[in-house]
Amino acid sequence: MTLQLPISFYQTVWFSFAIITLIIGTRLLIFMLMRMWRKQKYKLVWTPISSIERRSNLSYDEFFREYSSVGKPVIITDAMKDWPASTKWTLDFFKSECGSLKASVREDGDYKNQLQMTVTDYIDYLTAGERNKTLYLFDFHPYHYPQLYNDYRVPVYFPNWCDRLPKKFQEKYDYPLDYILIGGRGCSIGLHVDGGYTYAWLALISGKKRCALFTPDQTEVLYNGKVDVFNPDLEKFPLYAKAKSVETILEPGEILYIPTRWWHQVENLEDSIALSHNIINELNAELCFQDIYKHSPINSYILPLALEFPLVTKSLFALNFFQKRT
Repeated sequence: MTLQLPISFYQTVWFSFAIITLIIGTRLLIFMLMRMWRKQKYKLVWTPISSIERRSNLSYDEFFREYSSVGKPVIITDAMKDWPASTKWTLDFFKSECGSLKASVREDGDYKNQLQMTVTDYIDYLTAGERNKTLYLFDFHPYHYPQLYNDYRVPVYFPNWCDRLPKKFQEKYDYPLDYILIGGRGCSIGLHVDGGYTYAWLALISGKKRCALFTPDQTEVLYNGKVDVFNPDLEKFPLYAKAKSVETILEPGEILYIPTRWWHQVENLEDSIALSHNIINELNAELCFQDIYKHSPINSYILPLALEFPLVTKSLFALNFFQKRT
């Protein structure tokens, strides 16, 4: 009769390690195969339009099929009707709740010419009788302030893979965040495409905005964003005469979906408060990773892994793994 000895502690540890390694290896293999498949499948797509449709009672499947999967803008009219922000977010509210906080303010629509002001100082400027400068508060993130972040809910149409990452990770490495935009009549964010192949949604709380959008293939006639769409200088930019824009007026309570790499310029027709998000998900992730590779090959591999294995990312970030490598 042969006696069977019990499994030793070390055998148990080795067996557990082997199983964990096998699971991780399998996940990594699946991840690599999926990335190879996505690289072949996902390309920038867009649909030329003559006007931007307004839709309500839109299901996610309809949104995906008719708009996001084919790169087509749309205005969603009822996705923010239950937001507390729709009634709470006024100039007085921001002054009382966030007055001492600092935010970046853009001067005369210039990305490079930025100032740091408290919210109170900015609102005092905005409500003054005379404005000798055009200042636009644009870099203020409700993400960091629960009293603001809880006042709205991201619509179901816009899942964001970056939400899997720690907040501090997103902030440190400048991955897409949310933005509150507060500006007076005449303020404009110049003609641009959103960076990194992200796409965007813009929710208007108050005021009115004039929006002009252009398909991604018009970069040449738009002079890479140097044209002021609402006051074009055709002598300086003659090719702009060939540009084909689609314009709309965004009303309070409406959300504009701006697909990846669509050129757009937005101007306030009235003093306004708005909220904007940039998004990475299955629609544009591979394009984003390829764009990152041009500037930082290492980060182009780190970010997909971080998004695929968020629990590992949180653990490593908590242990200052990433900080040591910046």
